[in-house]
Formats: sequence, C-alpha cells, structure tokens
Amino acid sequence: MKYIIVIVMLCTQILSSQSFKIGRKVTLPKKLEETSGIIYIGKELVSFNDSGGKAELYVLNPYTGKRNRTVRIQNAQNVDWEAIAQDEKAIYIADTGNNYGDRTDLVIYKVLKKDFIRKNAVNAEKIYFSYEDQFFYERQKHYTNFDCEAITIYQNQLLLFTKNWGDYHTNIYKVPTKSGNYSAIKIHSLDIGALLTSVEYNHDNNLFAGTAYDKDYKSYLIIIKDFYLSRQKISKIDLTPKLDYANQIEAIAWKDNNEVYITREASKNKVKGKKYKNKQKLFLIKLKD
Repeated sequence: MKYIIVIVMLCTQILSSQSFKIGRKVTLPKKLEETSGIIYIGKELVSFNDSGGKAELYVLNPYTGKRNRTVRIQNAQNVDWEAIAQDEKAIYIADTGNNYGDRTDLVIYKVLKKDFIRKNAVNAEKIYFSYEDQFFYERQKHYTNFDCEAITIYQNQLLLFTKNWGDYHTNIYKVPTKSGNYSAIKIHSLDIGALLTSVEYNHDNNLFAGTAYDKDYKSYLIIIKDFYLSRQKISKIDLTPKLDYANQIEAIAWKDNNEVYITREASKNKVKGKKYKNKQKLFLIKLKD
C-alpha cells in the first residue's frame, strides 16, 4: 500500500489551464445558512445544514433557490454533517466532520431513494467506520488529517476524501456502501495544496470535481482527470477572481458533463485586514477547456 501512495504522489500534476464562467447565481433560503453538501437528483438539488443542524434534507429548486420539500431522517442526528453522495438506489449523508480529530462516532447514513421520493420522514441504514491509520484521538483543533468533508461513489464503493489541516493534502479512503462497522482503507493521497470541502465523481466523463480553499481564503475548483495511477492529472481552478475572497464554498454537484453546481455558506470573515460578509448562495459554474 505504501508503494501505491508514493506512485500517486509522483504522477500527480497540478494544472491551471482550465477556465470557467458563472452561469447563474441564486440566493438560498435562510434555513440553509450552512449548506455543506449537495446532490442533483430529478432536476432538483438536495442539501442540508452543517454541524448542529436538524437531521433534515432540503429539496431545492435550482433556478429560484426555493425550498420545495423537507425530508427528516428519523433515526439520525446531525453531529457534523459535511457531505452527501448518491448512487442509483440510495443517498448517503456523511456525519464525518472532525475538526478536532477526536471523534469515535463517525457514521454515514444511507437513505433509500424510493423512501426519499415518497416520504417526508424516513429511516436510514448506518455505515460506521474508523480510519485504519488513526491511532491517536487527542483533541487538537484544525491540526488533524482525519477531518472529512467530501465523499462520493466510485466503482460501487464510498470514497472519503479528507480535509487535511496538517499538510493541506487530501487522503482517500474506501468503505463499502452496505450498513456495518468498517475500517476505512487508505488507497490514495493527493497534494492539492488546499483544504478540500467537497467532491463528486461523474461516471460519464470520468472526472472528479471538488471544492477547496487555502490559508488565505482563496477558493478553488479541483478537477481530477483519469483516476489511474500512471496518468493522473489535477486541475486547480482559482475561483477568487470572480467570487472574491472569504467564500466558504462547501459543496459541489455535477449538473451535466460541463457544468457543476456549488454552494456557499453564509459567513463573516476577515482576510488581510478586510472584512467580508457573504450570504448563502448557489452558483452554476460552466467549465471551459
């Protein structure tokens, strides 16, 4: 396993040639001030709030931002929900936020789509896990490499991408999509030079798209092309020129092969002596070669 990780690091290339334009900006409802994950399903978006929010999913109109429906997960709690993913049959909600690196209750909730579509209150299966290479659980804020804000489905498995406060990499782990208690197996490590906040794999174009920010609160789109060891490439697209600084871009969802939705949390931040105040927003990003 160690040799695989070294090969990935050597073959990764950071590129910045890809450009983008903003196709649409939509203000999200106040109920979604801490939007932290999205999926695009049935021409609607599904999102939720960050840590401490209700155990609820919000179905949104992507053109107006209006909340069309709320689905409550009856047997779940929102300790620190950070990501969401989907396959053909289910939705996966990741209670995996771990800013202090001390959590021993990490879980991914699995909700069947047939229940989600028909009901406003559902029960979830539970996928518990711990990281195979985490041996210490001392409380250290914003220093751990075992925080996770990004999950996706790839080859019928859940992939977890960590938000590494310690080295600004992202480590990639895999766990099954079935309920149970697992050891998350580390399969890759990427030096992205930023803190990854979301990711989604698109089977049609074989691309992973993610969002991230750095220590100066510059925001990025991260595009990973050809997820194979010998020819892996990363595009790191700077969003800051069009969105400005201090955007807490937290979520991403593919709309089609050339467009992604991203969401921004409401926030107040100070960067380089300047104060920024941002409302919760949805952006449609059109990628260009």
